[in-house]
Amino acid sequence: MNTATETLLVTGATGFLGGAIAADLLENEPDAQLLFLVRADNIEQGFERLRANVARLEPGEIAMNRLHPGMVICGDLASFPAQLPDPGVQAITRILNAAALASFAWKPEIWTINVEHTTAFARAVATLPKLRRFLYVGTAMISGNTSNRNVQEDEFPAETRQFVPYTRSKAEIERRLPASMGDVPLVIARPSIVVGHTRLGCKLSPSIFWMFRMIHAARSVPFSPANRVDVIPVDYCARALIHLLMKEKLSQVRYHVSAGPAHSCSFREIDTAYSEALGESDPDPLLEFDIADLKAMESRFAEWFGPCDPKRITSAVHMYRAFAGLNVTFDNQRLLAEGMSAPPGFADYIAACVHTGQDLTVAEQMLYEFR
Repeated sequence: MNTATETLLVTGATGFLGGAIAADLLENEPDAQLLFLVRADNIEQGFERLRANVARLEPGEIAMNRLHPGMVICGDLASFPAQLPDPGVQAITRILNAAALASFAWKPEIWTINVEHTTAFARAVATLPKLRRFLYVGTAMISGNTSNRNVQEDEFPAETRQFVPYTRSKAEIERRLPASMGDVPLVIARPSIVVGHTRLGCKLSPSIFWMFRMIHAARSVPFSPANRVDVIPVDYCARALIHLLMKEKLSQVRYHVSAGPAHSCSFREIDTAYSEALGESDPDPLLEFDIADLKAMESRFAEWFGPCDPKRITSAVHMYRAFAGLNVTFDNQRLLAEGMSAPPGFADYIAACVHTGQDLTVAEQMLYEFR
């Protein structure tokens, strides 16, 4: 593709995944015109937020020097319609919408931002005269309480029990987007569980990693250690999303960005790799415990996890057991068929996460999910 004629808009670039997307674009799409929607009071403030987040990815000097204030559009999903008359906005050809409130807390803003504001944004950009593709970043976890299988893209969204407002909101916006986009080609990409970075480990974010850290410390899980979990690193996820954004023709509308059955790992495999990263030669085997016994285990939480609120830990374990205990993978054959490389397994890069994910306590790391 001749990207010299392409103007790309990315939302969510000051977040974990969005920062990885921005850094990848700056390094690997040198001919495309880049725009980033950033919440800020002015261009200077927005540029500093964006620059600081991209710098955390440690891109090359050329990529960092390419970043400039003219790439920043101040605003958010709800206010974006006011930007439509701008000539630079009118030139946009492709949009990667990664903006969302990704929290497992019970907040009314989750529905407001992820559904109502995203709908308003989609309707606004659908009027852009040169827009060729709108790539929406959802989540594979809209599969809800389905379990013990390899999930296919076209099975969801469907009426299923959602565990938290976040996944409920992501399922609902997927239902609304086709009508909101009109004739604009819509692509929905659903990452599975994003943990760490293959090179930087948890330096960027300890999100979700604390769960594996707790499992290793307690030497037990509230489900079978043979259960598999579909985890990908943020840099692979970013590259896959850009691949789907930029490829000239795509054969599908919905894609999992996932490890899939071939590269997902069991909790036992992950814990073994965790032990190897710490240099533990003969760790105790990973055991299964009954979730009904969790309350009785609270007296050992400080020993295993450091300073913490036992009630919050218990609540978090119950919530994450609902996700991690599903024993599902998300089929990624559509993505691979589009020419994307296979993902690394979590066990293949967990050492980078272990060596960079120990500075904060477990309780501090949990705040990333419940902020």
